[in-house]
Amino acid sequence: MNKEEKTINKIGNVKTREITEEMKESYIDYAMSVIISRALPDVRDGLKPVHRRILYAMGEMGLIHTAKFRKSATTVGSVLGWFHPHGDQSVYDAMARMTQDFSLRYPLIQGQGNWGCFTKDTKVKLTNGKGLTFGELIKEQKKGKRHWTFSFNSKTEKVEIAEVKNPRLTRKKEKIIEITLDNGEKIKCTLDHKFMLRKGSYKEAKDLKSGDSLMPAYFNIKRIRSHYNYLAVLQPLSGRYEFVHKLADGYNMRNGKVKEIQGSYVLHHKDFNKFNNSPDNIERFTIKQHYEVHLKQAKNLWKEKGDEFREKHRESLKKIFSDPVIRKKISERSKKLWRDPKYRAKYTQDHFSKMAKKLWGDPKTRELHREKAVKQWQDSEFREKIIKAVKNRNIQRMKENPNFIKDLTEKAKIALHKNWQDPVYKEKVIKSKILGYVCSLSKKYPKVTPEIYEKVRTNNGIPKVENALNYFGSFPGIIKQSKKRNHKVVKTRILHRREDVYDLTIEPWHNFLLDAGVFVHNSIDDPSEFAAMRYTECRLSKIGEEMLRDIGKDTVNFRPNYDGTRKEPMVLPSPLPQLLLNGSLGIAVGMATNVPPHNLTEVSDALIHLVDHPKAVIEDVFQFIKGPDFPTAGAIYSKKDIIFAYSQGKGPIVVRGKADIAEPAFAEASAGKKEKKTQIIITEIPFQTQKSSLIEQFVKLIQDKRIQGIKDIRDESDKEGMRIVIELQKDAYPKKVLNRLYKFTDLQKTFHLNMLALVDGIQPRVLSLLDILNYFITHRKEVVIRRTKYDLERTKERAHILEGLHKCLSKIDAVIKTIKTSKDKEDAKKNLIKKFKLTEIQANAILETKLSALAKLERKKIEDELKEMKARIKEYMAILKSPQRIKEVVKKELKEIKEKFGDERKTKVFVQNVGEIAEEDLIPQEETIITLTQGGYIKRINPATYKIQRRGGKGILGMKTLQDDVVEHFLSAQTHDSLLFFTDSGKVFRTLVYEIPEGTRVARGRGLLNFIEISPEEKVLSLMAIGKENIAQGVKDIVMITQNGIIKKTGLDEFKNVRRSGLIAIKLRKDDLLKKVVKGSGQNDIIIATKKGQSIRFKEQNIREMGRPASGVKGISLKKGDKVVGMDIIENPNSFLLVVMENGHGKRTDLKEYKLQGRGGSGIKTANITSKTGELVFSKVVTDQEEDLIVISQKGQVIRAKISSIAKISRATQGVKIMRLEQGDKVASATCI
Repeated sequence: MNKEEKTINKIGNVKTREITEEMKESYIDYAMSVIISRALPDVRDGLKPVHRRILYAMGEMGLIHTAKFRKSATTVGSVLGWFHPHGDQSVYDAMARMTQDFSLRYPLIQGQGNWGCFTKDTKVKLTNGKGLTFGELIKEQKKGKRHWTFSFNSKTEKVEIAEVKNPRLTRKKEKIIEITLDNGEKIKCTLDHKFMLRKGSYKEAKDLKSGDSLMPAYFNIKRIRSHYNYLAVLQPLSGRYEFVHKLADGYNMRNGKVKEIQGSYVLHHKDFNKFNNSPDNIERFTIKQHYEVHLKQAKNLWKEKGDEFREKHRESLKKIFSDPVIRKKISERSKKLWRDPKYRAKYTQDHFSKMAKKLWGDPKTRELHREKAVKQWQDSEFREKIIKAVKNRNIQRMKENPNFIKDLTEKAKIALHKNWQDPVYKEKVIKSKILGYVCSLSKKYPKVTPEIYEKVRTNNGIPKVENALNYFGSFPGIIKQSKKRNHKVVKTRILHRREDVYDLTIEPWHNFLLDAGVFVHNSIDDPSEFAAMRYTECRLSKIGEEMLRDIGKDTVNFRPNYDGTRKEPMVLPSPLPQLLLNGSLGIAVGMATNVPPHNLTEVSDALIHLVDHPKAVIEDVFQFIKGPDFPTAGAIYSKKDIIFAYSQGKGPIVVRGKADIAEPAFAEASAGKKEKKTQIIITEIPFQTQKSSLIEQFVKLIQDKRIQGIKDIRDESDKEGMRIVIELQKDAYPKKVLNRLYKFTDLQKTFHLNMLALVDGIQPRVLSLLDILNYFITHRKEVVIRRTKYDLERTKERAHILEGLHKCLSKIDAVIKTIKTSKDKEDAKKNLIKKFKLTEIQANAILETKLSALAKLERKKIEDELKEMKARIKEYMAILKSPQRIKEVVKKELKEIKEKFGDERKTKVFVQNVGEIAEEDLIPQEETIITLTQGGYIKRINPATYKIQRRGGKGILGMKTLQDDVVEHFLSAQTHDSLLFFTDSGKVFRTLVYEIPEGTRVARGRGLLNFIEISPEEKVLSLMAIGKENIAQGVKDIVMITQNGIIKKTGLDEFKNVRRSGLIAIKLRKDDLLKKVVKGSGQNDIIIATKKGQSIRFKEQNIREMGRPASGVKGISLKKGDKVVGMDIIENPNSFLLVVMENGHGKRTDLKEYKLQGRGGSGIKTANITSKTGELVFSKVVTDQEEDLIVISQKGQVIRAKISSIAKISRATQGVKIMRLEQGDKVASATCI
C-alpha cells in the first residue's frame, strides 16, 4: 500500500458513483433546502425563516413597540450573528419590507428614516428663473402648481431638467450643520446629507472639509444668431454652455410632450419670458407660426400698453442696434440703398450733417456712442482695423504737418494728467492692476502671501503691498476678490439649535440644484430602494410584538441555530394568521407562492365562525372574507372567480386602481373666468405596482401614439396620500382614455393567486382558503394547550411553595431559630425538612427568602395567594380536559385581537366581472360635422356650434385655414360611424368618426396623416360615413361616380376590412377623378347633378354590381367643360333636390319635375347657371324632415339656415340668396343635418 492509498483510507471510504445520480441527489437536497429554509412560508405563522428570525431577534434585543428605536444595522448584525448566516442585504431588504405600509397590510416593524434633509428656508434653483424655499414649494404644489429644477445625469455626465416632486417635511428638531461656500452662500442641512463633489461622487455634510470642490452650476446669457437674452448652463465636464430652453425641449421629448412638426421648427416661450425655461412654457412652432405669434403679441402690447410699450420697444431697438452683427447687416443694406441714385435723390445734401448735429446735441446720444465705443474696443479685430486706420491717417497728417507728433504729445499729456486727477478713475485703474496681478500669482503658487506679492512685484509697475491695502482693506480681501469662484467649501460648523428639515423627490438621478449653485442628493421614491441600514432605525410594531406573545411559555418547538450556540423557534406562537393578513410572495425551486393580504376583522370573524362550525364550506367563509384587502386599496372584480380561486388555492383575480373623472370647472383667473380641463385623478393603484413605473407606462403610451387626448401628467402625491393627475385635452373622451389606461397599463392587472405554504414545517402544498384557516386553528389550539400546561406546571410549583410557607407561618420563630442555629445552608435545609416535614423544594424556597422577609410574612396574603393558585390549577385542568374550553380560549383571543387591531376594508369588491369595454360604448352616439381642407386638415365639431341664422346672411367664421388652403369636404355623420376616404388613386381609407378630435368652431384641425396612412401625393376626393343603422335600414352597396360621369356599384361587404394602408375601391380612367360616394340599397332611384346645371334620374337597378378593381359604366353624358358635382339616392318620391351655387345662391325643386330616364343620357336642366349664381357646387335630396343646411366657404366662413327658409321653385331658375360672400370667396361645400 503506497502513501497516497493510506491517506485515502484515513479520510474514509471512496466509492465510485454515477455522476448523474450524484447531481440528482445534490439538486434535490438544494431544492429542499431552498423550499424549507428560504422561499416558502409556514402555514402556521405565515412567515419565512428570515422574517421569523428578524422578529425573534428583535424580541430578544428588547426592541418592543415602546422601546427606543435602534439602528437597523445593529438588528441586521444580530440576526446574521445569531441565526442567519447569509448576506446582510437580503436580511435588511426583508426587514425593510416589513416596515412598508404599501407592502404589508399590517406592518410588523416600525421603521424610522434617517436620511439627510434641508432647513425650510433653503432655496431650490428652478427652471422658471426663480429660487423657492422648501416651504414655498410645498405651499405652491398644494395648489396644483408644478416645478422643475436642474439635475446631473451621471450616465451622460450632463445637466438635465427634472420635475420637483413631493416637497415635504421629513423630520422634526434635527441637528443642523452649516456649510459656507466661497461664493458667500450658506447652506443648512442635517449632518448626513450628501453633497455632489466635482468628480460626481458624494460626500456627507459632516465629512466636508475646507477646500472640497462641489459640483457647480454656472449660468450665462448667450445669444442665438442676432437674438440676446437666452439663458445657458455650463455643462461641468465638457466645459460648453448649453441653452436651457433646449434642455426643456429635451425633457418634453423624453416625456412625450413634443408637438410633431414636419421640417424645421423654432422653440417658443409661451409667456414671452426668455428666462422662464420650465418645460410647460416651451413649445415647438414652425417658423411661420412663430412669426405670427410674435406679431400678434406685438400688436396686442402696442394696443393695450400704448406709450409704455412704445418706450420699451424703443429701448429694445436701441439694444438691438448696439449689436455689431445686426448693425453690420443694416449698414450693408443702407450702403446698397445709397448706391441707388433714385434713393439718394430723396435727401438734400446737408440732410445728414443736420441730423448729426441734432443727435449729438442730446446727452443720451453722446453717452450711447461712448458705451458703443467701449464695447467695440473689446473686439480685437475692430481694434486692429482702427489702429491701422489711425496709423494711415497719422502718416498722412505728418506729411501734411511736420509738427504733428509734437502737437499730439502735448495734447495727450494734458488729457492723461486730467484723467489721473479723477480719484474714481485712478482707483479703478489701480485696483484692476492689483487684482490681475494677484490672480496670476494664484495660478503659480498654492498660497499667495504678502512676501510672494512683494518678491515678484519688483519693477513691474504694481503698487507695493502697503499701498495696495489702501484700496482693499486687508490682504485676504485682495485674495478673495481675485479668485475665480469654484463653489468650494470654505468652512463647516455644527449649530447648537435644532430645526425641522425637508426634502423632495427627483427622478431618475436623485439629485437637484440648490439656489446656492451646487448639486445635492435627494430622497428616493422607489419602494425597491431603501436608505443604507446605517441611516435607518427600527423596532417592533404593536402587532409585530403580538407575534412573539407567550413564546417563553414552551408554546413552540426550538432547534439549535447554525453553529449550535443558540436556539431558535421553528415557528412563532402567532395569535394572528399572518399568511392571510400580510400575504406572502416567494419563488422556490420549481414552485412559487403568491398569497394576497386580507382584512384582519374579516379573517378573525371567519376563524371564529370556523371554530364553531368546523364543517363549514368555502361559501360560508365568504360571508366574512370578501377577498384580498390590499394595502394600496384599489378594487377587485368577479366574486364568482374569487370564490373559485380560493376554493382551489390558485387562480386569477382582476385588480384595478381607483380613478375618478373630474369634469371641467371654472377657476378664477386674473383675466376673468378660465375653464379647467377634464382630469382623470388616480388615488389608488393595484398592489405591487410602483407609482413611478406606472407613470412611465402612461408616458410611453403617449409616445407610441397608442393613446390620445392626454395633455399633461402630474404626480401630486404627498404624505397625505397618492394623487396622479392626468389632464385631458378638450376634445378627449375621458372614459375612452381611462379604458385604454386600464387596458394597456398596470392600472389594471391580474393578481395570480397561488396559496403555496409549508405544512408541518416541511411539506409544500397548495392550500385552499379553508385549509389555511383550519391549519391556523389547529396551530392555535396547540399553542393554547402547551401554554396552559406550562402555566399549570408553574402554578403548581408556586402553590407547593405557598403550602410550605403556610405550614411555617404558625411556627415562624422556630423556623428562623432553626435556620440561625444550623451550620450551613445544607444543614439548615435538612433540619427544616426533618423538623417541619417540608419537601426539598419548599425548604429551598424558605432558605432563599431573607430572614427579615420571613419575619414579615402575613398569613392572610399567603392564604389568599394559595387560594388563587388552587383556583387557577382547577381552571387550567378544566381547559386541558375540555376541547370545547380550548375552542373558547382560541375564540376569546381572536376577539381580543380583532378589537385591538381590526379596521375597515380598503379594497372594494365588485360582484360582476370587469370584462372588456368596447371603446364605442364609452363614447356617446351623437351627430357631428366633419370638415376636410385641401391642405389635409380634418376636424369634427358639434352642429350646435353653428347657430341658426336668417337665409342670405354672411355667417360666422367656421375655421381658420392656412394661407391658400380652402375647405373642400363638409359632411354630417354620427360619432360611431366609420368614415371612408376615397382618393384620386382610386383607393379607400377608413377611420372611426370619434377618433377624429373634436375641435372648436375656428380651429384648423389636425393633419389627416395622423389618422390614415395616405401618401402626400394622394388627394381625398370624397368622404362617406356609414354606420350600423345604415345596414339595418337595408344599405348593401356603395355607389361611386366620377367627375366625368362614370358610375359604379360595389357590395358593402367588400369594404368591411379596410387596411390602415387602404384598399383599391375603383379603377379610375385617365384624367378622371372620383367625385361622390353614396350608400345604396338597389331598390331606389339615383339622381346626378353637374356644375353646369344638368341632372339625370335613373333606377339604381340599371347599374350592375362590380368588384372593387372595376372602373364602372357611364352614368351621364356630359357636354364639353361640364363635370359631375353631386349624386344622391332618392328614397322618398315626395322629396326635393336642393342645389347650392358657388356665389351663394340655392333652391329646392320638387323631384316630380325630374322624369325617369335611362342610364347614360345627357339629362335635363336643374338650375339656370349665370355669372350671378356661379357654377353649381352642391346637390342633395332632402325631405321636410331635414331641418338645417350648413354651408361653408373656401375661406372658412359658415352659415346655418333652416331648409324650410329656402324657396321651392322650378328647375330652370337661378334660386335665392342663401349666403352673402366676401369678394373673392366662393362656396366650398355644404351639408344637411
